[in-house]
Amino acid sequence: PMHLPYSCPSPLRFLLLLAVLQAPFCWSQQDEEAAVIAVVARYFETMGQRDAEGMRAILTTEGMFHGKYADDPSAPTILMPHGPYLERLARDTVELKERFWDPVVNIDGPIATLTTPYDFCVGRKLKHCGIDHFTLVREADGWKISGGVFSMQRTGCPESPLGPAY
Repeated sequence: PMHLPYSCPSPLRFLLLLAVLQAPFCWSQQDEEAAVIAVVARYFETMGQRDAEGMRAILTTEGMFHGKYADDPSAPTILMPHGPYLERLARDTVELKERFWDPVVNIDGPIATLTTPYDFCVGRKLKHCGIDHFTLVREADGWKISGGVFSMQRTGCPESPLGPAY
């Protein structure tokens, strides 16, 4: 146990006690943020491996992604419900690679969001870049992606801080 000298002024004693009590929360928050980032990283990894079963383990049963072309706002919204997305992932064979950087995580109890820039390659060619916004829910076995929205920009993509994709 931590013993403070009796002569320690009361406000200092209070601040030290507050710091000690907050430490577990701070570590817990950092762990939760790391867990959310890890689930999104696993999402991209399973996509690249075309591992529909691995992907199924980190997606909610029901959910959907919405995509919108940033360079053509009049284009229809792309809707990707989880079920058909997993079927297509397992069926198609073209190489996919999506990368992300500088994620921003927000957690409010059992829900979280992760927002991040990304680039997406199909068949070793940059197809588009944009911003991903993932929504997640904490279930008994950990964080699951419930869906999200993403923008797609087909031209003028900035250089990734990760360097070339290939």
